[in-house]
Amino acid sequence: MRINSPQWQELLLRQADDAGIDIAASAIDRIIAFVSELLAWNEKTNLTAITNPAEVAEKHIIDSLIPAKFIPENASVLDIGTGGGFPGIPLKILMPSLSVCLVDSARKKISFLKYEIRLLTLEKISAHQFRVEELSKHPDFAGCFDVVISRAFASLEKFLVSALPLIKSDGMIIAMKGRDVQKEIDEIPIAETETDIYQIGSWKIKLRVEKYRLPVSGDERALVMVRLQGEKGPDLE
Repeated sequence: MRINSPQWQELLLRQADDAGIDIAASAIDRIIAFVSELLAWNEKTNLTAITNPAEVAEKHIIDSLIPAKFIPENASVLDIGTGGGFPGIPLKILMPSLSVCLVDSARKKISFLKYEIRLLTLEKISAHQFRVEELSKHPDFAGCFDVVISRAFASLEKFLVSALPLIKSDGMIIAMKGRDVQKEIDEIPIAETETDIYQIGSWKIKLRVEKYRLPVSGDERALVMVRLQGEKGPDLE
């Protein structure tokens, strides 16, 4: 099965329907173009270990689109450790109103993402080469985003330490995790005086977990959604 075949398009739409995702006809062509270039570049540059077209549909595209149910229209979104553009580019294609910033430390991946943005003629999206530790000290990132999201980036606690300084006071963090997410949650200290409130340094947070399964493999996944409680704390080193 080839990515640009009617069979792959039908497979993608069927999986999206199973996952409760509505992909507009105008988005399909961009998804196909995006994935086709991803796999073409991957032959020379290591962007993804998943290359089987059916797995790409489920484990890259559908998985990246699941968080769209929880992201408001017109939100500013920062995708940390985006790699080959996941979940940021599929989310942008599905929700054109989003303003999306893609960040990765690997220059070759950023070069690919900038090429894809031009190829797909996407607006209000950019790609930047940064180490995550640098972001909280940058005026274009600190406290600027409605949503900070990442897929399979470090431990949950480490991701929250990196992401908390980057959201607005009413912003949200979404960590895309696997089936063992509870083990990572249990490693975050509970605030001493408040039930169900967690403590990250001087930051107090509340989180909820939305579990789901991928539509074909049945692999278990989880979205950990975090919001600040009270005033924002100082940036964490």
